[in-house]
Amino acid sequence: MRKRLLCPILPQPSQRVLLPEVEANHAQRVLRLRSGDEVEALDGRGHRILGRLRMSDLGVQLEYVDALPTQSTLEGGAEVVPVDLEMAILKGESMEWVVEKATELGIRRLVPVVADHTVIQIKSKGPAFFRERWQKIADQALKQCGRVDGLRVEAPTTLEALLENRSSVPQIVRLWCDEENAQRSSLGLAQWVAGDSFKLIKEVKILIGPEGGWSQAERTRLNTLAAQVEGNVLSVSLGPLVLRAETAALVSMSLISAFMRAGR
Repeated sequence: MRKRLLCPILPQPSQRVLLPEVEANHAQRVLRLRSGDEVEALDGRGHRILGRLRMSDLGVQLEYVDALPTQSTLEGGAEVVPVDLEMAILKGESMEWVVEKATELGIRRLVPVVADHTVIQIKSKGPAFFRERWQKIADQALKQCGRVDGLRVEAPTTLEALLENRSSVPQIVRLWCDEENAQRSSLGLAQWVAGDSFKLIKEVKILIGPEGGWSQAERTRLNTLAAQVEGNVLSVSLGPLVLRAETAALVSMSLISAFMRAGR
C-alpha cells in the first residue's frame, strides 16, 4: 500500500513544493521514506496526486508525478457523508478518540461544544489551541483511513451559540441524543433512520452531551426547540442503556453514515 502524506498546496506538473516540517519528519523518521520514493499526497480538501520525494539541504520536497482520482470519482462514490458531529467536549483521550473515529466514519465536520458540565477549561489555553490539536489528530486519521477529503474541526463554541445558528430547512435536522430520552417516549434513532422521513433528509447534525450529562437549563432549552417545528431539533433515544458520551457518538455516527451510504 502506498504511503500517504498531507501537503496543503499540491505541486502542479513539472513542479516541486516543500513539505510542511511535521510531514517531512513523519516521512523520514516514522515512515522511513527516502529520496525517490513515491507517495500519495493529499491536500485534505478532496484532491490528491502521486508524488515523489526529493530530499536535500533545502528540506523534503514533493515532486509531481501524476494525478489521482478525486473524491467524487472514487469507486463507490464520495466517502464523506453530509453529517456533522456536535460533540460536548470530553476529557483528554476520550475527545481525541471521538475525533479519530469521526474521521474514520466519514463525518464531514466536528463542532466541539462547551456545555455546563464540561470539565476541560478551554479558556486556559484558548479555543485555537484545542482546535489545532484536534485537527492534527483528524489529519493523522485521514492518512490512515483512506479518506481524501478531511474532517474539518471547528473552534469550540457554547451550546447557546450553536442553537442560535439553526436552519429552518426541513431537510436539515439536528438530532439531540441524551440518556434521559430513553426514559421518555422519544423516537429511537434506529427506528428513525429506517423510516420514510429519513429518506428526505439532506444533512444531519448529531448533538452529543458531556460526561456529566446536560444541565437542567440545557435540557429545558433543547426540549423547547424540539417542540418547535421550525427548530429542526429532533429528540432521539439510543436505547434503554446509559451510554458513555464517546459510545453514544460512535453509535449514532455509525448508524447514520451507514444508512446514508446504503442509499436509504
